[in-house]
This record gives sequence, structure tokens and C-alpha cells, in this order.
Amino acid sequence: MELKEIVAVTGVSGLKKMVANRNDGLILSDLNGDNKQFYSSRKYMFSPLDNISIYTETDMIALIDVLLAMKEKQTTTPLVDAKASNDELKAYLGAIVEDYDRDKVKVSDIKKLVKWFEILDEVDAIKKPVEEKAETEATKTEE
Repeated sequence: MELKEIVAVTGVSGLKKMVANRNDGLILSDLNGDNKQFYSSRKYMFSPLDNISIYTETDMIALIDVLLAMKEKQTTTPLVDAKASNDELKAYLGAIVEDYDRDKVKVSDIKKLVKWFEILDEVDAIKKPVEEKAETEATKTEE
């Protein structure tokens, strides 16, 4: 499962996997493939996770890069609880993305990031995109 298949839906807790795209909405399922359901684009807004970025002081960083950094630093910087204090959440994200924009990134965004990480880590969906892997391997073979 890749990040581009996973969608956050406004008003719906958790994350969903896209099964099919229709003109008037999406058919989504739980990440394990159960509970397929139609979500109308008239009622819901959809955010594919591969389109989400986090503001930094200089630019933006893709969500996948932040998730990969969280996974890599899990041993040195353990994941904070989503219900932790605001200061703990800010300190945690600061340890992962040192130059994140403290004015634009809200505590609610950090809580959502932590919850999403837990969900995605559980289903082992935090991986480098396939295109990146193919480009990296092609570069190695050319050298």
C-alpha cells in the first residue's frame, strides 16, 4: 500500500484507502480493506496523503518525508502520545523537523500527524514511494 492510495476525509476519523473514483465522490475502505463505503464529494472533502506538506521556515516538506524521518528517529526520539501537552508535541516535531514553522503548524496538526503515523506504521505503509526507489536503483547502476 502506498501513501497516494490513502486519503483523509473531513468529518471522518482515521484514514481510508481509495478503492474507486467516481464523478460524484470516492469509494473508500478501511486500511485493512474492510468496510467499503461511498463518500460523496458534496458532503466530504478528500486529502490524499501524498499531497500534504508541512510548512518549514524556508519552504515545505512532504508528509512522506516527515513520516520517514519519524520512523528513522523512533529509537532516539520515541513517538509522543497524541494527547500529550502542547509543549511536548511541539518539542517532538521540533526534534523531527528542526525548522518547522511554529506559527503556521498548529498543535492540532501535530496531533493529527502523530495519530496518522501510528495508523500508517501499524499497517506498514510508511515507505519511500516506488518511483523514488526505481530512480535510486537506476542511478546506482549507471555509476
